[in-house]
Amino acid sequence: MAERLLPIRYPFVTTYPQPTNLMAMLSMHEEFYPWFYSNHIQLKCSRKPYALDLLIYPDNVQRVCPVVDYEQLSRATLGRWFPSFLSFVQSCIDDGRYVQATVNSYYIQAYPYYYRRYHRFHEIFLFGYDSVREVVHAADFFEGGKYEFREIPYAELEQAYISVDERNDGRIDYEHAASTDLNNHLSGIEMLRFGARSVFHAKRPYLLDIGHIARLMEDYLLARNTSAAYAAFENASRDHFGMDIYAMLIRHVELVQSQSDVACDVRSFHLLAEHKRIMCLRVQYLGDSGAYPNAALHLDRLKEIEEQSLKLRNVAMKYRISGNNRVLEHAAAALRMMADREREAWRPIQLELAEWAAASV
Repeated sequence: MAERLLPIRYPFVTTYPQPTNLMAMLSMHEEFYPWFYSNHIQLKCSRKPYALDLLIYPDNVQRVCPVVDYEQLSRATLGRWFPSFLSFVQSCIDDGRYVQATVNSYYIQAYPYYYRRYHRFHEIFLFGYDSVREVVHAADFFEGGKYEFREIPYAELEQAYISVDERNDGRIDYEHAASTDLNNHLSGIEMLRFGARSVFHAKRPYLLDIGHIARLMEDYLLARNTSAAYAAFENASRDHFGMDIYAMLIRHVELVQSQSDVACDVRSFHLLAEHKRIMCLRVQYLGDSGAYPNAALHLDRLKEIEEQSLKLRNVAMKYRISGNNRVLEHAAAALRMMADREREAWRPIQLELAEWAAASV
């Protein structure tokens, strides 16, 4: 077969590469949504003094998603077993497995900012190939922060993969957002395949979990450190969680206004807006599925919060382009107002869901 393409759909939410790739891979499968809407509630923000790292917790979702058959191979083992990275990718895709690996953007034309200018290690998601035109089908935020599907020539992909081992020198170029330190990136090769039944223990489909939703919403509203509940897998994070992220965003805005060397982190404002979109979609899904009959009573209010988050994202983007501090004048006040509205909107929903979950036990 000259061309082989695995199922892919443009994701309804775009955040960071790994969760976005997972949504592109899974969003056409109905079995994905009970798990997705039972999770993806909590927010986490790092304690870095001059930068934000806002994430929807947990962030490495491909490793824990119960409808994903997940495997990882070391780069050294791949090199011993396969004559080239490309032959490995083709073998995986023929077997129905998507591939995620770290490559050097310097060698790939689809990354115009980095191509032949700056060496940068970055993860790329591979979902098909064409042996006649000698291209691999890939997904990533290739240009301007927009998630796209692109075709990568065989030769470019192979060189970009090989270069990671050759240039792994531990350097970080903050000016150009480029790192050549494999410790800061996916060090192995990830292989993923959709499986309708849980890959864990019971091998049953994942069902919508109202009790878990209520607990995560409570964590979010009370700024509780959700990672402490998963200390069996990794040490609890020391980062900020839940509603505390608003204080971090406000502090970031104030630092940007007062210190010329602090850049406005548009990504975090984009992720905040995507989080509000997910929260609205969750309530819509709960209503449509019959799991939460009161959903329609709250949707208008939640959509207003989502619209406010989009306005804040636009403000951050305008500032990033203009550098005019006046653009950010009302951003901190808008964030405070948005936080108050979220508390008021979500508390009654969380209490109702907790009561219904307890009654159904």
